[in-house]
Amino acid sequence: MEFNFDLGVSDQADFIDSTRRFAIGDLLRKRARTDPDAIAVRGRDRELSYAELESRVNRLSNALLERGYEPEESTFAILSENRTEFVEVMYASATLGCLIGAQNWRLERTELVHCIDTVDPDVLFVSGRHFEKVEWIEADGEADPEYVALDDVADAPSSTVAYDTLREHSDSSPPLPARSIDPEQGFVVMYTSGTTGLPKGAVISHRAEFARAHQVIVDYGLKKGDSYPSWAPMFHMGGIDWIITTAVLGGTYYPIDGFDTDRIVDVLRTANSPLSWLILFPGTLDRILDRLEEAAAERADFQEIRSVGALLDLMNAEKIARITEILDAPAQNTYGSTEVGHATSGNKVAPGVPPEGSQLDKAESPFIQVTVVDDDGNHVDPGESGEVAVRGPTLCSGYLDNSDANRTEFEDGWFHTGDIMVWNEDSTYSYVNRRKYLIKSGGENIYPAEIEEVLFRHELVEDVTVVRTPDGKWGEVPRAVVGTSEPEEVSPEELLEMVEAELANYKLPHYIQIVEPSAFPRSTTGKIVRETVEEWPISEEDRVRRV
Repeated sequence: MEFNFDLGVSDQADFIDSTRRFAIGDLLRKRARTDPDAIAVRGRDRELSYAELESRVNRLSNALLERGYEPEESTFAILSENRTEFVEVMYASATLGCLIGAQNWRLERTELVHCIDTVDPDVLFVSGRHFEKVEWIEADGEADPEYVALDDVADAPSSTVAYDTLREHSDSSPPLPARSIDPEQGFVVMYTSGTTGLPKGAVISHRAEFARAHQVIVDYGLKKGDSYPSWAPMFHMGGIDWIITTAVLGGTYYPIDGFDTDRIVDVLRTANSPLSWLILFPGTLDRILDRLEEAAAERADFQEIRSVGALLDLMNAEKIARITEILDAPAQNTYGSTEVGHATSGNKVAPGVPPEGSQLDKAESPFIQVTVVDDDGNHVDPGESGEVAVRGPTLCSGYLDNSDANRTEFEDGWFHTGDIMVWNEDSTYSYVNRRKYLIKSGGENIYPAEIEEVLFRHELVEDVTVVRTPDGKWGEVPRAVVGTSEPEEVSPEELLEMVEAELANYKLPHYIQIVEPSAFPRSTTGKIVRETVEEWPISEEDRVRRV
């Protein structure tokens, strides 16, 4: 790299590189020094101060080094529900500058094995709840990791070591000198749905995680000491990104094992500091609202919450208003993705007010660039719609071992999101649709190709398309329309069983319709026009799932 200034040193690039080094392990070390007694993590059964967390992380890091794993070279993976050990493992990997794949335990066999093979871990940390999936990896996968069991597990492979045994005899001193890790090193691989049906692994660097933390602190109006109730799966950005953000703030991270409304409400009532954000998705509103109504009837007091929300475009406005009224917290519409972090956010809507109309419009963060482009890549004029593209320091470094996706989805530093928005006169953005057709159901992204690929395996299925259908609980759900010349020989129940055997539960179609292949509307090139199929009527007779 050439610079437009001269520092008078022999190797200016190396000199500058050394001045910018500050990675996630350095953040934990600093917090342990400046706020040693502040609570870093508080689970249901255990809490750790920043000093205690650093000590446990150092012991784990040193234990991994003692077993021959190399800083900035070895790779790890974790398959676990939300728990304090998840936080420890993430920090240990970061401290060593190693890449770790955060595995989605909701995936089915083929999908999960693919994700494990993509990161090819030297060590896989597995909780007892998910240890049965080790058999999938052993039987079907190419990876050959050492297994570290977070809990006592019977009949574990001989290569398994217990988590507490691994770290109990190791040194608690820092394993590496401070500022050893390049912030451009990959920190974590988080997986996104793939248009071919298999997830893609987005590599998030230390630099990107810090940028995301600074971004949400400013955009959400967070303050020093704010804490975070982490009920969303910690393999998502709604879990991992907030580990780092909470540490930057010096607050407490509350890992919550799933959407446990009793535990969530308990944290909302007893947290030791204001809470940064309560994330909610379609499909969660009824359950949390029922529990909050019970708490309100008991005249419960809640800790201050900076904002509530996420995908407000797809949520019931009246229910959001009631939730914010009970919590006396504003709602905030946000937009982002695993690849870019929180790209835009809307103004805060006062408690008790239904977020509608222009209140759902979003402004871009000052930390990144957002643009809207037409099919030729040209910036659209105000009032026009196009695809959202984003670039800036919050972006991932690309997809792990996926050159095709890196070529098609990144261009001159811009990540093309596949989402369609209108660029408004006031430089805000209004959500319209998704160019890369996907279904957003309960906070999860579902690509039709994942379901279509399975249904096409039926010998009598000649054509199939999967479309999104509005749903009052989940926001959107998949509907499969199957074409066959022998409709009497194919049943919706049979097709549902095929998908159940291959895909995660949340990806299963809620409706299945069987039609003659000639019924499909097609473009001039012969492709099924998905948007037209979306408008086809459905009835309760077409429903195959009710959840």
